[in-house]
Amino acid sequence: MTGGRVSEHKLSEHDWLLIETLGRMPTGQYEVPTLVADGAKVKDWVSLLRVRRELHAAASQRIVEVVQRCLETAETVTHCETRLVVVGVPIRCAFDEVHGVQVWAGRDDVQRPERPRVAAWDWQADTELAHHGPGLEELVFARAPEDVRVIRTPPETFGRMARFESRIDYFEMVGALYGRHQSEVDMVGDDGVVRSFQMVTRADPVARRVRAVMHEFTDAAAAQPDVDMTMLRAVSRRTDDGVGFVGLSSCLIYEWTRAPGPPLDRWAVERPKVHPDDLVGFRTACADLADKDADAKQLRLRVRFADTDWIPVRAELSPVPAERGHGLIRVWPEQG
Repeated sequence: MTGGRVSEHKLSEHDWLLIETLGRMPTGQYEVPTLVADGAKVKDWVSLLRVRRELHAAASQRIVEVVQRCLETAETVTHCETRLVVVGVPIRCAFDEVHGVQVWAGRDDVQRPERPRVAAWDWQADTELAHHGPGLEELVFARAPEDVRVIRTPPETFGRMARFESRIDYFEMVGALYGRHQSEVDMVGDDGVVRSFQMVTRADPVARRVRAVMHEFTDAAAAQPDVDMTMLRAVSRRTDDGVGFVGLSSCLIYEWTRAPGPPLDRWAVERPKVHPDDLVGFRTACADLADKDADAKQLRLRVRFADTDWIPVRAELSPVPAERGHGLIRVWPEQG
């Protein structure tokens, strides 16, 4: 015994686990959950049968059971037995599904560490709108309660990204609406602070949805911005027209580096409907740029917001050399 006061509780040797439950089978049942983070350490979709076995012979099985109970009840679950404690906290999305479970497993005589902040979101392919789960906007954007919204357009989110590792692979998953992906992203909050997150996603081709959880890296190194994207954004702002990035496989305008001016200014925060006769040409132009090294394409589109008539638009679609599978779109109102 050394001098000074002995702590009432031993410090925990184990961090909180992040277990994703994003996958769905065609029947709607959950796929087998996997471990994607142990504290700040990223895990590559690890089986739960290999987790915390050093604690107790039944630890892995108890973790599986707690996760299943969280999925069934969407409530916090605690299991105790013979010096082993397992706690599960569900991560709910905007549709009240459970997208993941944070689990702590350890001896009953140790103090649990602070639980990392995690929240969930969904993106619907048919509407091209994101649905933010409880606490997501406060976590990612440090957003004031009065400014929080559930439904957002992709540009409202991607425009806040200072860095997005493996963005090409992510958008390939979105375009195919199949597979899974995780990477690190740095987000700029409403307070100007850049925060780092582990973003874990799975596509569901049946529900036509991408499900995700965002896990804050509280001890992450200082964020390093994507230099190429920063320069491209800066150059694109030198025009008076609206300029944005397009995922060519999905035809999704996911970021406006310069928001369109009136009467197209609502495009920055609202997804307009594109006239069906023009949508085919837009999709064809995206496919041409994705399949070959094509020149810029000139387009005429008609778009309509929630309470407007059709607005004629001129557009120019060009490839982004440094970003395979991505295009740059410039839009301006067509003069009558």
